[in-house]
Amino acid sequence: MKHLRVKIDKYEVDWNIILKDIDFIFNQDDKVALVWWNWVWKTTLLKIITGQIKDFDWSLENIWNITIWYLSQIYTDNEEKTVFEEIKDWFLDIKKMEFELKYLEEKMMLNWDDMELIEKYTSLLEQFNNIWWYSYENIIHQVANWMQILHLLSKKLSEISGWERTKVALCKILVEKPDIICLDEPTNFIDMKSVEWLESYLQNKWWNWYLIISHDREFLDKTCDKTYELQPARQINFYHYNYSRYVNEREKIEDIKLKDFERQQEYIKKEENLINRFRAWSRASFAQSREKALERLEKLEKPYIPQTPKFFFDYVWDENERILYFKEVFIWRKEPLFYINELYLNKGQRVWLVWENWAWKSTFLKTIMWELEVLDGIFTRWKWLKIIYYSQLHEELDKEKSIYDNFINHWINMSEQNLIWYLKYYLIEKEALYKPVKYLSWWQISKVLFAILWQKESNFLIFDEPTNHLDYDSRESLEKAISNYKWTILFISHDRYFVNKVAQNLWIIKDQELILSYWNYEDYRYKLENWIDIEMNLFDESAEMDMVLLEKVWEKELKRIKDKFARKKK
Repeated sequence: MKHLRVKIDKYEVDWNIILKDIDFIFNQDDKVALVWWNWVWKTTLLKIITGQIKDFDWSLENIWNITIWYLSQIYTDNEEKTVFEEIKDWFLDIKKMEFELKYLEEKMMLNWDDMELIEKYTSLLEQFNNIWWYSYENIIHQVANWMQILHLLSKKLSEISGWERTKVALCKILVEKPDIICLDEPTNFIDMKSVEWLESYLQNKWWNWYLIISHDREFLDKTCDKTYELQPARQINFYHYNYSRYVNEREKIEDIKLKDFERQQEYIKKEENLINRFRAWSRASFAQSREKALERLEKLEKPYIPQTPKFFFDYVWDENERILYFKEVFIWRKEPLFYINELYLNKGQRVWLVWENWAWKSTFLKTIMWELEVLDGIFTRWKWLKIIYYSQLHEELDKEKSIYDNFINHWINMSEQNLIWYLKYYLIEKEALYKPVKYLSWWQISKVLFAILWQKESNFLIFDEPTNHLDYDSRESLEKAISNYKWTILFISHDRYFVNKVAQNLWIIKDQELILSYWNYEDYRYKLENWIDIEMNLFDESAEMDMVLLEKVWEKELKRIKDKFARKKK
């Protein structure tokens, strides 16, 4: 069986040991999730495996010449290239054939009667046309269609956004079909449909190996059957389970390890007291014997127990029941984007916004915040509304200024000591206090913004991809803080685990209209997959289910839907 063996004795950065004693074999057909907290150098390990980092004590056993590709953002010196040309450049065989054809053409210009040269050129051209040309063009169009970037193929790289570049980078890897792909946060900055497409592609169509870093827990559960846990400057722990089972098993194993460690420490302390007691008396030989036995004892390493961040949101009491109201409204920017017949948002609702077009998302949110006007119809908003807005690009922060200055920008005045103490809730060290925000990692920037938002009173939270860049514990902490928030939440997210845990209602922008559904995402997917078409907002406790629904789902499923989504009579 083909395999790749990775052995890292030690890797240092600024005299600090980052990775050490890492030794594992990556076998053919392995589907591995590489997990742990943001700051444990998972990306560094991927770059070592893919050969981007070479200056360390290591060995990489690759006797089968296994090809390895690493997902990264698209950065190129030639921004005038089209997306199609950028993807095409990864067909190395095509590029080689094109180069050879050009070389032969130049030679034929000088030796136009050389029949051997003409035959060689004709044969290569036929191979190029019949085998490669149609093949790679079809593959590019097929993958681009799956990733919903077919419309981007003719655009220049300078004309596409960051999230579109992520999709292009994915396309480049998928069309090349290497033996191993290393995906570093592949679901960040792509929409839900693309996440589900990638998930399905890896499950059903990708026949080779892969190693994935991701904080999308459902994505890991569905794509990986092994979990490698990377702890700071320690050996890798191996679990032959998906992510959710790994979490449960790890808790049990770490609990056993901690108890074993504590028992051994208690034993060592007793032995040391005994040795010290008899060292200077007539039983010195007894003490020496016990001391040597203690030296030979294999010391257990204390299990690593990471700190967990804490998130908070401060809210103000309000009496008003209705927060937002739309009636026959067109949301627009330069031209109408979608229509809202009638929609209201009440106090305490938790709504997930599902969108088809990426651009519509920001336009709609800015309309709610009164930064843009509606084209037509009635839009009213409670005048005492206090909105907290979290944007996935952290637009509320001045990246050129320090953390301290950003707090001042938001009219939050704290002493340096209080701010240092306050930031510890978010696991941000005092050394970062006066650094420009642009030099912080994405996960640090996210936590800085959440720390600022904690200091603001609100009765309405609007979140745009709040879990991007947050590690597993941070997401759990955020979910807990949101569950304790008493008032209204509207959010956009492609973290399905987060969505299923938080959302009560869905606002779905589809076919240029916004509709309301009383489903969480899990049931929304069930509805789509089973071709169930029912307006749950019209369904109350006394209503009879549509006959079409009875034909499409069995009696038990009908009862589950009715029990779960029926509105109770007052």
